[in-house]
Amino acid sequence: MQLSFKAKLMTIMGIFSILLTLSVSLVNQNRLKTNLIASYERESALVEDTVVAAVSAADKAFQLSDQDIENKMKGHSDKLLQKYSEQADVSSWDYQALKEQMDGMDIYVIDRSLTVRFSSFPLDVGLNFNEDSGTLPSFSRLLEERLNGKRFTADGIDQESNTGRLRKYSYMPTPDHKYLIELGLYLDSNPVFQSFNFLEISNSLIQKYSYINDITIFTTTGKSIGKTGEDTRSLLVSHENLATFNQALKESSVQVIQGERDGFPVTYRYVPYTVQFDNEITRFTDQRMIEIVFNHSELNSKLKQNNQVFLLQLLATIAIALIISYIISKLVARPLYLASHDLLTGLSNRAAFESALSATIDRNKKKKKKTALLHIDLDNFKRVNDTLGHDAGDSFLIEIGKRIRSAVANPEHVTARLGGDEFVVILKHIDNEQGAMDAAKHIIHELNRPIEIKGVNVINDLSTTVSIGIAIAPLHAQDSEELYTCADMALYHAKRSGKNAFSVYEASMQEAASL
Repeated sequence: MQLSFKAKLMTIMGIFSILLTLSVSLVNQNRLKTNLIASYERESALVEDTVVAAVSAADKAFQLSDQDIENKMKGHSDKLLQKYSEQADVSSWDYQALKEQMDGMDIYVIDRSLTVRFSSFPLDVGLNFNEDSGTLPSFSRLLEERLNGKRFTADGIDQESNTGRLRKYSYMPTPDHKYLIELGLYLDSNPVFQSFNFLEISNSLIQKYSYINDITIFTTTGKSIGKTGEDTRSLLVSHENLATFNQALKESSVQVIQGERDGFPVTYRYVPYTVQFDNEITRFTDQRMIEIVFNHSELNSKLKQNNQVFLLQLLATIAIALIISYIISKLVARPLYLASHDLLTGLSNRAAFESALSATIDRNKKKKKKTALLHIDLDNFKRVNDTLGHDAGDSFLIEIGKRIRSAVANPEHVTARLGGDEFVVILKHIDNEQGAMDAAKHIIHELNRPIEIKGVNVINDLSTTVSIGIAIAPLHAQDSEELYTCADMALYHAKRSGKNAFSVYEASMQEAASL
């Protein structure tokens, strides 16, 4: 019984230690995971702010020289309108010669179908902004408005559709609104742009952070600034992300969408940005869309590594906790065991018996169940000590305890030694009186089997039998003390009736005991 008690104690302490360790470890692991994710989010926000700042710096720097460029474009556009008034047949114009006169600015003549009919840049001839240009419908509508308008307009940094190179474009409608004269000037060789090149900053961020796949700056037309696709034309926002792109533009708020790149999951983050100038005029190209593509490989790798470290730490902590539990249980098991068990037989002691009996009666009273108490006393036990010695008597008591415990098969029932040769059994739940009588019969049968000590059959040779008194609550008593008294009277009656028998308490026994 002592080993079983120690094992139970160690199991309880081990489970408690494991649960405590697991809860603390899970909290720590979740905190580390949260911190790791938060760190990536902070770095991602920093990347976003850096790109926005770079674009803003480039736009503001370019603004310094932008007004001079626009003034030149306006002057050249007026000259072209003058030429148109003198020679309306634009097909007869010498566009290359005109380009030289316009400080190297390319000339485009767009008709009412929004098609480039004539140009000093042959690659764009035939480009239709309604069909194949790849631009968003909003840009086509803007060109129609400009064609039907009366004033000169100029955009900021834009992208040439067929080459992807950076351009600045201006627009002037002819008085008859038959054509829209467009001028285009390359900006990538502009010293100001080279000094504030946000494309280089974006590339450096991609090199610095392995979880950033790409950073692309788009105009509102869906064309990237400074990047070309595989067809060497201006890179366009992907068709799959177009709805998210438009939503970010419409709501002027950051939008996120999950997708794939090269077979791996990525996150596309669209950050709208508007160029802030001192004047109140907002041009079509003053809006930008920053696309940042994040991969999760590094984060997932670190989270996986974090989980592996967590498991190793958890296993190590559990092992240490179990070792500590074993040591503690070994140190405290015996004192705790002795506090509630009889040292000789391993059965419950008197204190444990009294506590269990009181608790059982109270519990069964609420459930309207019966509690039976069997008070057991050995007959002629003194003969064993006198004949064979006290060590033989102890051996006999140990064997008696084992047989009583084995006779009471249900582990919920309580078997106890109160001292000397006095034992008790608490049957925690019985259906009727017959159940207690059957248990008593079984105990007597088990204790009548031969027990040999020092070559002597104690049961037969020394007539060491057993008598049992039975009392049932609430039939015979309402509390533990009263029930014990009733069982003791029944035991006294069994001994007076010839021993090696049992008796069930009756009210007449109390009258006989008082005589």
